[in-house]
Amino acid sequence: MAENEKNKKGKASAQKAPKTSSSKNSTKKTSTTKKTTTSKTTKKTTTAKKATTPKKNTQAEVKVEEVKEQVKPEKETKKQKEKKENIKQARKQLYYNENNDSNELSKLIKIVLIVTAIIVVFYGVTVVVTNKAKEAAEEENKEATEIQYDSIVIGSMLNINGTFYVLIEDEDDVRLNEYTTLIQTISASEDAPKIYTADLSSSFNKNYLSDETNYDSDMTKFRVKGTTLVRVSDHEITDVYDNHDSIVDELNELDEVK
Repeated sequence: MAENEKNKKGKASAQKAPKTSSSKNSTKKTSTTKKTTTSKTTKKTTTAKKATTPKKNTQAEVKVEEVKEQVKPEKETKKQKEKKENIKQARKQLYYNENNDSNELSKLIKIVLIVTAIIVVFYGVTVVVTNKAKEAAEEENKEATEIQYDSIVIGSMLNINGTFYVLIEDEDDVRLNEYTTLIQTISASEDAPKIYTADLSSSFNKNYLSDETNYDSDMTKFRVKGTTLVRVSDHEITDVYDNHDSIVDELNELDEVK
């Protein structure tokens, strides 16, 4: 009985032992299945993560594209502003250049006008001065001609027509200026008689100066000692004044007659 019980216990333990191994195997299988499932799940998760990752990259790219789209208008706006600013600066420079050119042209015109005015004034002054100088020269020539005409040669005084006087001048006479002043006063009147002069120091007249006087109308014989006033009428000597008092009196009378 006891052996039967032992045998039964042995069988029971033998039966229990395989069961234990099968349970272990099932447990292993279960764990393996779990591992497989876990690995599959992990793979799926990894795949899912990998699948979702491109989505995240796509969103980032979209954002980058959006940022780029936003940056582009800003860049274009900056470029447009720079372009407008450059155009504005160019217009300002052009305006400045035009104004500068205009100012330069105005200055040039002013300079030309000033130079022209100076030339005109200078020309006018030159013409006036030249005319005055010419008039003065003509006046001097006229006076010289008149003096030349008023100064005659003693030998030809009877060849002149009409009635006139001839003052024969001795250059050593201290009263010669007095006579000359009286003659100038008389000659200032249009109605005054003509008064000529003859210089005894001239080579044409010095032969008529002598120590003895001869008032003959024959000019080959005519002689004077010094300053003498002669009246001629119709080619003949009519009166002779050969001293200071007589000369001054006759000239004063002529001055009163005028």
